[in-house]
Amino acid sequence: MCAAPVDPTFFLPAATVSEAVARIFSLTGGSQEGSTRGEKRAILALRDALSLDMDVSRTNAHMARRIAEELEIEWEPTYVVRNKLNLDGLNVLLRGATRAYHDDSLRRLAGRRPTRLDGPEWAAFQPAQSKIEAVNRISSLTHSGPEWLGPGSKEHKRVLVNLAVRMAPHLDTGLTKTNLAAALAREFDAPWSDDCESTGETISLAGLNTLLAGAERRLGRLGADRSMLLGTPEEEGKALAAALLDAWRASRQPDGGRRVVWDGRSSIQWMLDQGMTEGPNQNEWQGFYWEARGRAVLNAAFSPNPKPPRTRYGNTSFDYSLRFVWDLKAHTESWRNPVSGAIQRGQGVAPLNDQASMSACITEQGLGFLMVGGVAVADEDGAFVEWHRAFKAQQGVKSKPSNSGVSRRRKAAFEPLHVEAFYFHNVAALEAAKAAGQVSGFHQGKQAPGTSGREGGSRRPKYNLSVPRARGTTIATARFDWPRG
Repeated sequence: MCAAPVDPTFFLPAATVSEAVARIFSLTGGSQEGSTRGEKRAILALRDALSLDMDVSRTNAHMARRIAEELEIEWEPTYVVRNKLNLDGLNVLLRGATRAYHDDSLRRLAGRRPTRLDGPEWAAFQPAQSKIEAVNRISSLTHSGPEWLGPGSKEHKRVLVNLAVRMAPHLDTGLTKTNLAAALAREFDAPWSDDCESTGETISLAGLNTLLAGAERRLGRLGADRSMLLGTPEEEGKALAAALLDAWRASRQPDGGRRVVWDGRSSIQWMLDQGMTEGPNQNEWQGFYWEARGRAVLNAAFSPNPKPPRTRYGNTSFDYSLRFVWDLKAHTESWRNPVSGAIQRGQGVAPLNDQASMSACITEQGLGFLMVGGVAVADEDGAFVEWHRAFKAQQGVKSKPSNSGVSRRRKAAFEPLHVEAFYFHNVAALEAAKAAGQVSGFHQGKQAPGTSGREGGSRRPKYNLSVPRARGTTIATARFDWPRG
């Protein structure tokens, strides 16, 4: 007899292998670092969290089947391809692990716990999964608001200054960042060591977790609910947007400039390699790529909420939740023709989700959007569309004709400029945004027809967000820009 499944209105299957692996690590507290493949390490983390006696030399397929038995979930041979788990198999394990996590029957591992925090006085400490989570948890203790990381994933010194002012006002905040961190650790009787610091006056994740543990113990909050660290949608949206910004770094481009660029071909190949079936074949590939990579980033950055909010309404599943529900969207603000250099304005509005699902979610609990805005690099010479059609043909996917008979302009690349967070607290906020022209309804065009000469099926009406009008209003909660040079 199989155990009851996780409620589909609360469980969201992973869209990629990377996301599934990241979520298993977050559920178990395991470390993503190691010499073995991410999939193998995730399986080993589940093995250890379930206290199963299985030798590491056993195949992934064997261990996954044994874990499925322990989690009381059905295991199918189709979940394994050449002794490697596919995305469906990882999602089955993820679903079972999620139920065990919510039932408090999954033992938390010490993957992110600093090695010196091994005494009984630290047993209740739940380490942060990432530096962005660590600085936000420290900031929540000092009531200093959401935090983000600087270039190179560097924590800002103000995190430590705020901690000293709040809990050790006698310390000299003019000390260097590493010296101030060491002084705080001594103040909290938390063990500080060389692995707590990195080069360039940077505090490592181990160091931030050491300070977090010491501060939590001093305040009597050791083991407190980590999902509640961001108390408002505004705080959570800012932290999530900051984590997304930190996931992509500017690099030197052929024209000599430094900026973030998503190449269409490599992005599509990444989605295919991650087990995605829909995104690689879409003309608007950048939106699917943003959602897929973004979900994996957020799940790796923040520990999961043991009691997550509902994310599914009707046929719509929103992309991510911590304490609040968020959906990831990509918006083309302008077009650049690489050959001529001409710049054209994109659409001022960004399509959101269908009106019924959005209204239902906003009515029940509110809804936010994490939007990347950027420049589309036009496929000016047609080389990309030829490659994409050949790519789809290799996957057995036939390119569908257009309803209008005119092929749409394609994006050979996408250059993200910024991440913005928008949030609707309730129906009143949605109606006010509609009255102000920030949100409008529209009827989507029909789906692409299956064969030439026919019309595609109709689609449900959606909402649009006028991004320029929404900026600076009460629904805009955060904005971070990628550096460009």
